[in-house]
Amino acid sequence: MSLAPANVDELGELLRTRPGRLRLCGGGSRQQRLPPRGDALELCCRRLDRIERIDAPDQTCTVEVGVPRAALDEALHRLGLELPCPGGGTLGGLFAADDVGAASWGGPSPRTLLLGLDGLLADGTAFRSGARVVKSVAGFDVHKLLVGSAGRLFVAARLHLRLKPRPRAEAWFRRDDLDGPAAAALFTTLCQQAIPPAAMQLRRTPRGVELRGRLAGRASTVRAAQQAFALREAAADWLDHVAAPTAGECLAGGARPSQAADLLALLPPGSDFVMHGGGRFELDTDGPATSDQLLHRLHALGATACIVHGAPARRGLGTPTDPGAARLAQGLARALDPHGLLV
Repeated sequence: MSLAPANVDELGELLRTRPGRLRLCGGGSRQQRLPPRGDALELCCRRLDRIERIDAPDQTCTVEVGVPRAALDEALHRLGLELPCPGGGTLGGLFAADDVGAASWGGPSPRTLLLGLDGLLADGTAFRSGARVVKSVAGFDVHKLLVGSAGRLFVAARLHLRLKPRPRAEAWFRRDDLDGPAAAALFTTLCQQAIPPAAMQLRRTPRGVELRGRLAGRASTVRAAQQAFALREAAADWLDHVAAPTAGECLAGGARPSQAADLLALLPPGSDFVMHGGGRFELDTDGPATSDQLLHRLHALGATACIVHGAPARRGLGTPTDPGAARLAQGLARALDPHGLLV
């Protein structure tokens, strides 16, 4: 059964009636990456799809969580603005999942772009955190807890986001003429530039290894980077996730860009792999035995990862969690959702 409130007032009333355990859902594109919801009802926020304001001079906007990313991009493009982070689906799902992170090392990510939100606790209690403007000292940054929470702490209704102007010049590039170590070395070098690419990712597919990305800024800066690193211009192309295998599992994790060569060396034969410029990566395996072995080797490397696609009982298994971080997560869950209604 799915519940689909038409507006924020209906959402609040629904939560106050205490329908039981709930699983939040936007467009549904990431649901297969979460543990099974069991007897929880699906709370679909797709109808909360209003772009409430875009303040072009202040470079901020307010959107309901069900707004599709593509719809916001279209509206911003007409005003010469952009939301400078990758990721698709609904805006609520993008920020709650934060599964791609930054498009470049040190670049903007969902966490840095979320200025505030209007939300509700699982019992329907409304609250606000942060602000609609960039310069604010309005209390604790409770809204930042949305990022990466998968909707298990509270229900976000509206997001206040930081934007940026579209660049004066931009060019997408591709390098597919390098072997694995050389491509990884160039990936690391580009991350370390004073002005790194606005977006970049290292991929391995059955066809080989390739480096793709987007240069942005002044036209002279874009041309200089193209010439210095032989970055051949190509069509725009960005991959959020590796394709989920029909049989097997997907792992997602994080590492330093300087570890790109080590990650490539660990990959099982035939495994698809993508590493974003901010350090997040994904890969597929042929099954649990390979995944478990790889998780052990990733932990030894100092990287983190967990299974995001596979049998329901396997999703979420990963490298050891820091005990302090685990206690903090448990404490936040008890404070914000003491009855465990959001799953």
